[in-house]
Amino acid sequence: MREVVALIKRGKVVAFCGAGLSAESGIPTFRGKAGLWEKYDPQIYVNVQGIKSLLFSQADKLRDFIVDFYGVMLAAKPNLAHYTLNNLEKNGYLTGIITQNIDDFHTFAGSNNVSELHGNAYVLKCYRCDFSIKKTKEEWKKFIDSLKGIADKDSIVKAITSFMGRCPYCFKNLESGMVLFGQSLCEETLRKSYDYLNKAKTLLCIGTSGVVYPAASFPLYAKEKGAVVINVNPHDSSVDEIADFCIRSPAVSFFENLSLHL
Repeated sequence: MREVVALIKRGKVVAFCGAGLSAESGIPTFRGKAGLWEKYDPQIYVNVQGIKSLLFSQADKLRDFIVDFYGVMLAAKPNLAHYTLNNLEKNGYLTGIITQNIDDFHTFAGSNNVSELHGNAYVLKCYRCDFSIKKTKEEWKKFIDSLKGIADKDSIVKAITSFMGRCPYCFKNLESGMVLFGQSLCEETLRKSYDYLNKAKTLLCIGTSGVVYPAASFPLYAKEKGAVVINVNPHDSSVDEIADFCIRSPAVSFFENLSLHL
């Protein structure tokens, strides 16, 4: 731990966060046991065309998915790891956070320099004008609560489209700000992520499986740029192969221990 603490203290640390971090806040990894993808086919429910098809043909199934998905998201909160990353940023050790998670926990915990690779569950976006709006968790909760009591197909469609709204510039229906299957990552977000990686002296990988591309290439990219790679994960992952330090620990336990030595 002494070497890891020394690496953190020298600064220019970039955190690369995966689903394992959110799992410690009560959001199960979607691909894992009891994850949402055991109940909902991701090729339909996390696919632009699949969602549009459900909206106008099986709106009740889309309603159930939205209620289940946001029910999990809204019930969870940032954990100690998120808040410790914020403290590392405040103290000048952390340059930025690259996250594969969509739960908004880093921002909620106070971090400012965050690159959300896969978007944000609370953002609605126009893909024609690049306009986006972030609705509060209170707004989402009110919407979800109202959606639960709607059974009529047309009323479900109206409730969903009304909540999402239209672009104020082109009047196109807004869509989810999450990156769905078949969609490309935001170029600006990618540029921001690589800017962090290019500056990193240490890449702190937290709870990532290292199998979802292009994010899976980030640890090797950082290492080739001269960064020391620390992999914090209670399970084996592909990041182990290139990591300079492998720490078999949940994120919260790791940051509790780290905080004692900073």
